[in-house]
Amino acid sequence: MKKETGLSYKWIVLIVASVGSLMGPLDSTIVSVSMPSISDALQMDYAQTLWVPTAYLVTIASILLIIGRVSDIFGKKKIYISGFAIFAVGSLLCSLAQSGEQLISFRVIQGIGASFIMTSGTALVSAAFPPGEQGRALGLNVMAVYLGLAIGPPLGGILTQSFGWHSIFLVNVPIAIITIALAVWKLNECEILDKKVSFDISGAIAFAVGLITILLGLTLGNTDGWLSANVLILVIISIISFVMFIRIEQKKGENGLFDLRLFTKNRLFAAANFSAFLNYTAYYGSTFVISFYLQRVLGIDIGTTGLILLAMPLVMCIISPISGSLSDKVGSRTLATLGMIIMAVGLFLISTLGMNTSIAIVVIYLVILGIGMGMFSSPNTSAVMKSVRKDKTGVASGMLSTMRTVGQSLSLVLMGSVMAIVTSSALVSSVFMGGSSSVDNAEFITGMSAALKVSALIALIGAASSTLRGKVETETEYEMSCPK
Repeated sequence: MKKETGLSYKWIVLIVASVGSLMGPLDSTIVSVSMPSISDALQMDYAQTLWVPTAYLVTIASILLIIGRVSDIFGKKKIYISGFAIFAVGSLLCSLAQSGEQLISFRVIQGIGASFIMTSGTALVSAAFPPGEQGRALGLNVMAVYLGLAIGPPLGGILTQSFGWHSIFLVNVPIAIITIALAVWKLNECEILDKKVSFDISGAIAFAVGLITILLGLTLGNTDGWLSANVLILVIISIISFVMFIRIEQKKGENGLFDLRLFTKNRLFAAANFSAFLNYTAYYGSTFVISFYLQRVLGIDIGTTGLILLAMPLVMCIISPISGSLSDKVGSRTLATLGMIIMAVGLFLISTLGMNTSIAIVVIYLVILGIGMGMFSSPNTSAVMKSVRKDKTGVASGMLSTMRTVGQSLSLVLMGSVMAIVTSSALVSSVFMGGSSSVDNAEFITGMSAALKVSALIALIGAASSTLRGKVETETEYEMSCPK
């Protein structure tokens, strides 16, 4: 093998993997401010408009764990490169869509590619760095995730305003091509399992059906009613599918799609993943609401709104690597728990914003929220990846990404549900899908305040679950699973 010179191999891995960590989350948010333009151009109704972001998230969430297992068996580099190729094709097709049905279908293809990228990227970074440096490395990688989530809305607005809605998808293609070239050229394949190991097809189907149906049910709850026949049938199918999944995995043990003992026997793994789920459930929907507040209530243009919203990811970029490095020395429990508490404070403060609040106050509250987010995620991610054997890192990364994506989906549903209960469904349409602009500002602030207070409460529950984690269990002698 050719010896690497110049930039250390592990840092090359981090750079290449971080592109993927940014792109997947970015495409889950970049469509948010562009939906009115897309909806008008393709003459989409409310239900179709709802499914443009949802189809992407549901696809990712339903197969992340499956792809995590596949990457452990067939190799993380192959999965990462394949993911970017699928993502590029899906993005190109999205830009060429002529109808709402086509766009939703192509977003599914995008989601498949993103799931390949997201589950293998974190595992590549974890494999390239020794335990004593993983916190810092994963902190930088997590920084890319948050950057993608946060810059999506302002970037989508700028691109749509300047070049049309097609550009928010086309921009992915050259980035994907460059990343594929770098990965082929620079990355070494990680250690893989014996390819004779069987793949748990029945478990994969049961898990995918269970997750897809519950997310579909939660999404349709706001439009069809929570006690409607469609929603109840989907929930019942989901429950049956998850029961089947658990029974299948219990029977297959380590040869299954997911070793349930990681949850039943590894307290750290279970607590950290549940905390990550609550973290994204509390946070994700708030970005949509805050963006609407700045533009609709305070009357700020889309460009300035983007600059204000950048306060949060900029703080995350500073805090994430610092907290990651600290976790290598002091562990994840204190840092992650404190991060969730600070996040709860930030969400509560944002819930107090009114019609005459100054921009400076908004920025300060966003900074507080960013500090909490950055302090939580890097130590938490590092703890999850350190708590499993190296042959389980793909599944661990897939589970963590699944928790994030399910949390994102649930966060949107939760925000919309709380605001609809407190105010009206018309307001929900305006906030999340660019509907009627005739909603009263006072009504919006009432709904926003209630939704963000619920989010703050969820963050506090996440802090409580974070304290339940045990000590990190790692091998006494580290064996590098990727060649240098």
